Amino acid sequence: MRFAALLPGQLSEKAGMGEALAAAYPYVDCWFEEIAERAGVDVRQVYFGEGRSDLHDDLPAQVGVFAVSVAVLDVLGKEHGLEPAACAGYSLGTYAAFVGAGVLDRRTALDVLLEAERLLGERAPAGAMGFVIGLPEVEVAADLARLTSDPREVAIGNVNAAQQVVLTGRRETVLRALDHLSPRALRAEALPLGWPMHSPVLEPVTDGLSEFVARRVRMTWPGRAALYAPMVGGEVRSEEEARRVLGKQISRPSRWSDVLTAMAAAGEVRFAEIGPGDVLSKMHRWTLRRSKADVLEDPVGIARFASDLGAPSERKDAVAVAREETT
Repeated sequence: MRFAALLPGQLSEKAGMGEALAAAYPYVDCWFEEIAERAGVDVRQVYFGEGRSDLHDDLPAQVGVFAVSVAVLDVLGKEHGLEPAACAGYSLGTYAAFVGAGVLDRRTALDVLLEAERLLGERAPAGAMGFVIGLPEVEVAADLARLTSDPREVAIGNVNAAQQVVLTGRRETVLRALDHLSPRALRAEALPLGWPMHSPVLEPVTDGLSEFVARRVRMTWPGRAALYAPMVGGEVRSEEEARRVLGKQISRPSRWSDVLTAMAAAGEVRFAEIGPGDVLSKMHRWTLRRSKADVLEDPVGIARFASDLGAPSERKDAVAVAREETT
C-alpha cells in the first residue's frame, strides 16, 4: 500500500474544490472553518459552487490549495488508513508536503505560508513568470544568457520536464524572453502571476522567512515519510536542510522533474496528486512515462485509489459516500 504524494501549488485552485469533501466528511468542514478563523480565507465562501470572483487572488489561492490538500490527506488517513511513504510539494505546495511527511503539524505549516504571503506583500517587487514548452533547458538557458547576464532580470525558475521550463524575473525582461523564444517553442506564454517566484530577486523575502522559521518553527525530524523538495532536486536529508527549504525555496530554482526521477529511483511506483486539479499528474506523465499519477480531490477518486491499493475503509460508510457522489 505504498504511494508517493505530490502536493500542488498556486494555479491549481478552481471553483468547487473541497466542496464534495466537506459534504461527505464533517471533520473536513471543521478544518475549513478553522482555516477561515486562522487565515481569514473561507474556503466554502470563496470556492464552493461557481466560486467567487477573487478565487485566483494570491492569498485565497495559496490558502485554499493548502487547505484542500491537507483535507485529502485527512480523508486518506481517517477513512482508509493510508499515509504516503514519500511527499513532494510543487512550489507553495511545499507547505502541505511538510504536513504529509509528518515534519510539520498543519497549523505551523499554515503559519509559515501566511508569513510568506505577508513578506511577499511587503518586500517582493512586481515581476512575471511564463512557461516555455518544446525547447530543452540548455537551449533556453543559452538564449537567456544572450539577453542578460543578471538572473534577477530573467532566469529559469522551474524545470517541470525535459522540455518544459518556467521563466521568472522582472516583467519586461520575462516578456521579451518569451517573445524571443516563441518562434521556436511549441508554446511560450505568460502566467497569471504578479510575483517572480523562484527568482533571486525574492531573496529579501526569503531572508525574512528564514528568520521566522528559525525563531518560530518546531519540526519533527525525521518525519513519517520521506520528504522531497524541488529546491534540492531530490530527498531532503536533514532537519537543517528541511529548514533551508522551508525558508528559501521561493527564491531558488525548482527542479520538479529531478524530484520525480529521484522518487522513482528510490522505488516509488504509485503516485497520487493530493489536492485540486491535475497539473502535477500531467507533469508526471512527461517525466515518468511508464507510470501514472492518480488525481485525488474528491471522495470518489480517493475511495477508488484506496480500493486499488487494497486498503480497507476505516469507516463503513466511506465507499458508500463515494458511490452516492456518482449517482
